[in-house]
Amino acid sequence: MLDQISEQVYFILSRSFDSNITFIKTGNHEILIDAGTGLYTSNLNEDLQTLGSSIQSITDIVLTHCHIDHIGGIIPVLEAGSPKLYLHEAEAEPINQGDMSQTLGDTFGVDLPPFKIDVLLNEGDVLDFNEVKLRVFHTPGHSAGSIIIEIEDTGILLTGDTLFPGGSFGRVDFPTGSPEKLVDSLRRISEMQFEIGLPGHMNAMKYNARQSAMSSYKMAKQWFKT
Repeated sequence: MLDQISEQVYFILSRSFDSNITFIKTGNHEILIDAGTGLYTSNLNEDLQTLGSSIQSITDIVLTHCHIDHIGGIIPVLEAGSPKLYLHEAEAEPINQGDMSQTLGDTFGVDLPPFKIDVLLNEGDVLDFNEVKLRVFHTPGHSAGSIIIEIEDTGILLTGDTLFPGGSFGRVDFPTGSPEKLVDSLRRISEMQFEIGLPGHMNAMKYNARQSAMSSYKMAKQWFKT
């Protein structure tokens, strides 16, 4: 399902095991936030075509973390075009050294070929895409390199697998997961000012997103007894 969030931001709800995908069109940049597993690239392409785009037109893919359900879809996009790839350095450096273990491809029986991350992200980075600027916040817990992304001056926060709606949050039992870090990341998000939350799974938080963040923080703190 394709949902227009703002003039330039579109939210594509996941199919099956896929992550959600956010599409941003601005000037000469056509950006994906996460890319799904790659199992439904034809559906993604159809969605993009309704917006006058296509997977061949994608210029940039910003990844909220490196798990296979978010990163596998970059392979068909790389085969169709030449997007620039962005990922937090904690997960980008191993991938660029040929270590794909943190992607969980082997865990889920997927043979993910090697590829190169072009831009290694860090806390506070601002990606300047013409009139759209994306600010990076490092929020480990679900994984060591998990990030959330603020679309500046819009009230929109892309929360990856750190924050989900309804008091939910990302799991911490995969390699590099940490309950303590997740709780701290959720606390940080609950103190941020935003109106809309676009998570890596489940529905968009279009209303009371900050309240949802506070509920998730309280739930995680209680769940993990931190």
